[in-house]
This record gives sequence, structure tokens and C-alpha cells, in this order.
Amino acid sequence: MTLFSFFAALALLLSVITAYISPAHTWILAFLGFGFPILWIANLLLAVLWAVKRRWQFLFPVIALLITWSHWNHTFQWKGQSLPEDQVLESPLSVMSFNVRLFDLYNWTNEKDVHEKIFDLIRKENPDVICIQEFYSTTKKGSFNENYILSRLNQYKYKHIEYHSGKRGQRNFGLVTFSKYPIVEKGTLRFEHTSNFSIHSDIEAHGQRVRVFNNHLESIRFSSKHLNFLDSLNYKNDKERREGMKEISGKLKLAFQHRADQAERIGKHISNAPFPAIVCGDFNDTPVSYVYRKMKGDLKDAFVESGRGFGGTYNGNLPSFRIDFIFHDNRFNSYGFKKLNVNYSDHFPIMTTINLQDKNTAST
Repeated sequence: MTLFSFFAALALLLSVITAYISPAHTWILAFLGFGFPILWIANLLLAVLWAVKRRWQFLFPVIALLITWSHWNHTFQWKGQSLPEDQVLESPLSVMSFNVRLFDLYNWTNEKDVHEKIFDLIRKENPDVICIQEFYSTTKKGSFNENYILSRLNQYKYKHIEYHSGKRGQRNFGLVTFSKYPIVEKGTLRFEHTSNFSIHSDIEAHGQRVRVFNNHLESIRFSSKHLNFLDSLNYKNDKERREGMKEISGKLKLAFQHRADQAERIGKHISNAPFPAIVCGDFNDTPVSYVYRKMKGDLKDAFVESGRGFGGTYNGNLPSFRIDFIFHDNRFNSYGFKKLNVNYSDHFPIMTTINLQDKNTAST
């Protein structure tokens, strides 16, 4: 038990090192970061066990827990701050981020008219700004026609639409930021050898200009073949296991490395933004990762401010992790973070309300 406690504490410490070392140097540690929640809880149980027995070995898990506390705080929240009932925000901006998975173009959910349900959800929640990833439109007439989509979301007077090819064709895949407030400037950051990219939109709201970043970082791109392999791993022979795991490891390594490079480049744009930043998107990585640290920088995580639980946003066959985020300038406060549990995509939409009033100015 002493050895087990020592190695459990060591594994927990190694899992958070991934936040500080680029996967370009060692991608195995990046994979270990996915196990952080389990390792943290295991160390907590070991600490309680040794404390009850009044043994010195409790120091192993306790030291590891204290060192990694800030990462746990990014992973799990008991109860975030809520807006007092008697307080009204002077400069509220409600923001949603949603990877819509091409509006269920290929009927992955096995439900009818999911795209219409997504439009209805957006109209119901009615955020001031919504950042959409994996947006899809076509020039053909019908429910996926760009003009039809815009007519269904006509509460948004302003839009920033970019497709990964940079041009509109018969079939278009990309990012969209819709806003009720004027978009006064637009920009795009593209990456080589991938369809993933980032856009930013300068929005004028409540007399304040903010730069909203909408991001979709590199996906692992597991096919149904890979998911089926993982499901039936126990039934494979040794050769099949080796070959399958080698292929999956190669995909993981490539995705980790591409995301790290993308996060570094986007992070520089965020830190150099001339206006307060709001960062949304599907990062395809967890809060204990190099990507999270580079993207977040000095910003606040809206989930940490007012979220609850683990906040997992992935809705698929693999375990749910929080891989979708809303960050904002640390001069602002945010309230009412929520995840919407709707089965319209392989991601759950997330929302928060950001008060654009500088908290330091407001308190003076």
C-alpha cells in the first residue's frame, strides 16, 4: 500500500506536467492528462485512508493533492458564483459556444430534423453572441441552404462566416459567429494541412469593444472503425491489438502535436489583442492540458467562475470530458455558466453571461 500510494501520487504529478510541456516534445504525458480526474480522486481516497490509520504515508497523496489543486479547480466545481437576486448587470453579454456537428447532416443522432431543433434551441436561449463550430451550409435549396439558416436565426443582425477553404462552394464547412451587436472588424487565422482554423470578430456592445475568438482545434478524427476496435479490444488477438493500438496511437500523437502548435499561435493572437478578449470554441482537449494553458493565458474560465460539477461537454461513445470552453478578460466577471443537455450533436452547447463592465472601475 505504501508503494501503491507513492506511485499514485507520482502518476498524479506526471498527469499535470502535460500542461507545461508541449506534446511536440513528449505526447505520452499529454495522454496521461486525460486520467487526471481519476488519479486525483484516487489520491484523495488514499489520503483519507492513511489519515484514518494515522500513518505518515498520508503525506504522499496530500502533497500531490496540494500541488495539483489549481488543476482540480479547473476540472471540478461544487458551486460557482451566482448573481444576487437584487443585482442587475449594467453591461451584460450572454455568450454561447456550440459545435453543431454539421447540423447532424449525416443523421448521426438517428433523430429527425435535428437542424431545426438546433435553430429552435438557439432562438429559445437567445444569446447575444453565439460561436458555432462545424457549421455547414450548401448552395442547394433546402434546410441547409445558407440563406435559409440565416432566416431561421434572423434575431442576429450581424454575422461573421468563414469556411475552411476561404470560398463558398456547393458544400461549405467552417465557423460562424453571430451577434446582436455590431461586428466592426473581422479576422481569420488558418493552419496548414488541416481544415481547423480560428476567427476573431470585434464587437461593439455597451460602449465597449471586445474581440471574440471562435476556435476549432485539431480533432483526433477517430473513425467508426477505431471506435469499434476500442469497444471490442478484449476480443482481439495479440497481433490485432498491437496493430490497432499502433494506428490509434499515431492518430493521438498527431492530434496532440497539431493542437499544441495551433494553441500556441492562437494564444499569441489573444494576448496581443488590442481589446478585451472573449475566447470560445471546441479545443478537443481537457482543462489539464498544454492547449488549455496556452489558450487561457491570463483570461478567466467562465466554468470556473460559475459552473458546477465536471461540466463534461463531449457527447459521444468515449468518456465525457470538458473540451468546449468560454474564456474572458480578467477585468470582467461572468455568471450563470450552464451546459445544455441536448442530444443534437457530439458536443453539448455551453452558455454564460459576461458583465462587460470593468470590475475594478465599478468598485471605485
